[in-house]
Amino acid sequence: MFKYGIHHIYAIIRNETNVKFTVKLQQKTNYITSVECISDLKVSIIDLGFNSAKLVNYYVNRNNNSFKAYEQEGAKVRLGQGLHHSGMLGREPIQRTIHTLKLFRDIINFQCIKSVLSIATSAVREANNKNDFLHEVLQNTGFRFRVLSGKEEALYSYLGALQSTCIPTALFFDLGGGSLELVYTENFKIKKLISLPLGALRMSQTYSDAGGRLSKKNYSRMEEHIINALPDRKGLDISPDTTLVGVGGTLRAMARYDQQRKTYPLDKIHNYRIDFDHIRSINSTFRKMTSYEIAKIDAVGSNRAETITAGSGIMKVLMQKLEFEYILVSAQGLREGVLSAFLQCSKDYYSQNINQNQIQSHVKHCCKPEKIPEYTYALVKPLYSLGLMKEREYEILAHAIKQVSGMPPTTNLHNLFYMIIDEDNPHLSHREQLILALSIIRTKKAKTANWLFARYNSIMQPQNRRSIEKIAACLSLSEIIERIKSKVRFAKCSQKEIVLTFIRAKNNAFPLTLIESALKNFKEAFDIPVTYSVSHTPSRVLAKQQIVDE
Repeated sequence: MFKYGIHHIYAIIRNETNVKFTVKLQQKTNYITSVECISDLKVSIIDLGFNSAKLVNYYVNRNNNSFKAYEQEGAKVRLGQGLHHSGMLGREPIQRTIHTLKLFRDIINFQCIKSVLSIATSAVREANNKNDFLHEVLQNTGFRFRVLSGKEEALYSYLGALQSTCIPTALFFDLGGGSLELVYTENFKIKKLISLPLGALRMSQTYSDAGGRLSKKNYSRMEEHIINALPDRKGLDISPDTTLVGVGGTLRAMARYDQQRKTYPLDKIHNYRIDFDHIRSINSTFRKMTSYEIAKIDAVGSNRAETITAGSGIMKVLMQKLEFEYILVSAQGLREGVLSAFLQCSKDYYSQNINQNQIQSHVKHCCKPEKIPEYTYALVKPLYSLGLMKEREYEILAHAIKQVSGMPPTTNLHNLFYMIIDEDNPHLSHREQLILALSIIRTKKAKTANWLFARYNSIMQPQNRRSIEKIAACLSLSEIIERIKSKVRFAKCSQKEIVLTFIRAKNNAFPLTLIESALKNFKEAFDIPVTYSVSHTPSRVLAKQQIVDE
């Protein structure tokens, strides 16, 4: 149920030599603190759902409150088992849950994590013995859980997903074990918010037979129930340009399975797109299989085997009824939304003061487009205005410049490539993120970039090669002129010729040979003759105009 080997514990002890394993529980908050604990800021999120319990540990950048998950542990506790019959959390599910939470507590203490945010969703929310359960958990584990309402769960999930995909007009859904949350937004403004008891495990338990299989008759009954429970497109008043964005373990498993079936070369779930035909095909495949057979599929595993048939059915009906052609997968959701809200204002989080307008503003702020730096802007803006650089190329360049500024020094270009690809960029599709990564690699070695392009050829398009060349050429020039603070003036910029002057900053050395090398790549990428000169001021030329070598 829970994989946590002694070698793993040893690694934690080895890396946290300054930790004393004395735990102090602060009764008025949900902090667990070690008496003597010196480490970078880390935060743990415990997410107790209808089907599973998850612990995710994050590193937090104190300068800008950005964060990155570095470890995740989970267990299939099935806390909501039997809840729809009795209205109570059962004794066995409670014991499984407490056992898992004790293991989570040990991991947290070993890792010297001070801040722990514990949240519970639909199973605890609906249980008649909720208060008894929460008290028992507190006494046995020290965790003080916050039980989210359906609205809070939807808002936090929306915050986590939308700040990581940055789609202004979207219908967002979070499919959990016990419930389905829907949030509709237009230009980042929340218009509709709904929480429905249509979770994957709930539907499986309600309509499966004693052996855990959905018969054809019961599956039809389940679909009919889902159709009747879901709002229609008119009821949600959905705009024609709306994108369907989804999160949840069932959706992620389906995305991995879809990638496996079509041998998708990029090992990345976030921002992956699944078409309706694929959802329908996957659902049809799973309906013909037993849970035991599904569990053997690596992309699904035993934890999702019991629920993925019902879960894929819920998504299929949702897409059919609301007329969506594809789902965009977000790897971030409820947990990331809770952490963002906590970092934004911990006082509001603990007082359970969730402000819808603040969440909307925060998402909009996170989704601001990247800006081109001052000196580079003077170089590329005329190219964009003239149509020599497309809008998306211009935007990818902005992201590439930011990416380069934070990269560690390395000579292993393959490691660098995968490091870039591993980042979840909310503004870029998989193809665009490949263009960004390959552009950066090309500035260092064109041969390696060409080899990697061939490897991911099934995702790329032929015209992307030219985009990579142009972005790389601008990126190389950007690195030089930003460092030496050199302004660029265009005497002429047309489809046939570019004439420019570099304004040399006072007391800054000017790397003439480096500029010439970068301009040669620039000329080849844009296929335009380039003439340049260098001066201290626009009126005082230090170097005569030179034509970049053929």
